[in-house]
Amino acid sequence: MSAARAASTRSASRSTASRSTAARTTSARSTAARTTSTHPRTGTTRRTGPVHVRPQLRLVTAPVGTPTRPRRAAAARPRRAPFVVLLVVLISATALGLLALNTAIAVDSLRASQQKAANTELSQQVDRLEQQVTTARTPAQLAADAAAAGLVPADTAGHLVLGPDGTSVVRGAPVPAPAPEPAPDAGAAPAPAGG
Repeated sequence: MSAARAASTRSASRSTASRSTAARTTSARSTAARTTSTHPRTGTTRRTGPVHVRPQLRLVTAPVGTPTRPRRAAAARPRRAPFVVLLVVLISATALGLLALNTAIAVDSLRASQQKAANTELSQQVDRLEQQVTTARTPAQLAADAAAAGLVPADTAGHLVLGPDGTSVVRGAPVPAPAPEPAPDAGAAPAPAGG
């Protein structure tokens, strides 16, 4: 029996080898047929060997009892909700932040314009005071203020000159100042407003 098995195994292996060789030859022929069919030739083409036909593909619809896609969309909604909430919170926070920043800028601008107005007013007051000081320094104003205070203008003055031995000599002829005019009568003058 062992000889019969060996013989059948040998014949089976020979037939398998011949089949695989035939398959290789067939696949080589079909590859050659495919390459020749891609380049159009004039005339008739000759095909040898089996022609492999691809199966026709068609859309398979789901059976009546199977669940449809809306369940997946419903299951995906809770996963999207935190992301949407996060986006809404971020956009709202950005809008509120911009509003607060805009308000702070407006308040600072108002303060700056108020300080600028106050600075302009103070600058005008300084200019008025400087003008008063300049007017008060003129010789005519000084003379009027001195006369109002009861001072009289001096006439010619005399000078003392000290000599090297310690003696003094008067130069010039000093003249005494005239007496001030008497003040107007106190009864006739109106009473001062601040007193």
